[in-house]
Amino acid sequence: MNPKILVRKFDAYHPGHIEGFVRESVGLFSSRGPLFSSGDKVLLKPNLLRGFAPERCVTTHPAVIDAVCRVLKDLGVGQVDLSDSPAIGSLKAVANSAGYGDLGKRYGVRIVPLTDPVPLVTEENIAHLKIAGSIREYDSTINLPKFKAHCQMTLTLAIKNLFGLVIGKRKPVLHCLVKNDKVTFGKMLIDIAKHVAPSLTIVDGISAMQGNGPINGTPYPLGLLAAGTDMTALDRVLAEIVDVPVDKVYALEAARIRQYGQWDLQHIECVGETDLDSLKVSDFKLAKYPVDISFNPFRLVKSFLKQFYEVGIKEKLAGSN
Repeated sequence: MNPKILVRKFDAYHPGHIEGFVRESVGLFSSRGPLFSSGDKVLLKPNLLRGFAPERCVTTHPAVIDAVCRVLKDLGVGQVDLSDSPAIGSLKAVANSAGYGDLGKRYGVRIVPLTDPVPLVTEENIAHLKIAGSIREYDSTINLPKFKAHCQMTLTLAIKNLFGLVIGKRKPVLHCLVKNDKVTFGKMLIDIAKHVAPSLTIVDGISAMQGNGPINGTPYPLGLLAAGTDMTALDRVLAEIVDVPVDKVYALEAARIRQYGQWDLQHIECVGETDLDSLKVSDFKLAKYPVDISFNPFRLVKSFLKQFYEVGIKEKLAGSN
């Protein structure tokens, strides 16, 4: 059976409209059985790369997270936790900057750091790959990426977002262990995606990021939300909308090679906005100067020092004021 991808147009982050989309997504993808049951423990995995305000488009918009929490609570889910592994800054500080600070008060959501790194064996035999073992505590995971251009991987969408479940500074080290082969890195992402197997993915593309993402790009009014259970099919549809070939989205190319999910548009069914051509844009800018997947030693040291400053000094000083 061809996988379904739900796509809807949105001109802004209207809470009611987004909640309607989340409910529609849960209903559509529960046709073979409920995605979430009463009493379940669910993990939300947004993109919380750095501590920026929502209008910078670095992180998943809080209106999307809020809508997901409302729907889960209405379904009787027992506990909702939210986690990621930011590049710089503590999870709590980054989540507050992203607009997630009141989720605990409103819905009882816990913002919890990833813990218990456990080895993940990959087909590429990439050494030192460890993923948060704490995700095993949950009945299901919801993947909540931000639609962004990416200076190394071209686009960061559903598959790439799960790389955030690798804890802390292991991520830049893993960048260096693939010998600057972006498709090999993509294959590692496929292994992570297979392991995590989220119940549902909802991509925030209402205000996307174009240009020199995933941090230094600029907002782009793409005006859509998209959801699916097949992350490859979801990424394939979104890449088509911004006119990027499969072989240039390295996570997608890895999925095609590995035969993970459905990458062939002819075998993907779009629901909601069924005319894909009407969604296509021609002016979405990718990174002007794509960079290598590997980080040079100076950049690695700089990243470690930045993290020490943010968490060990800046955040502590802010907390004491």
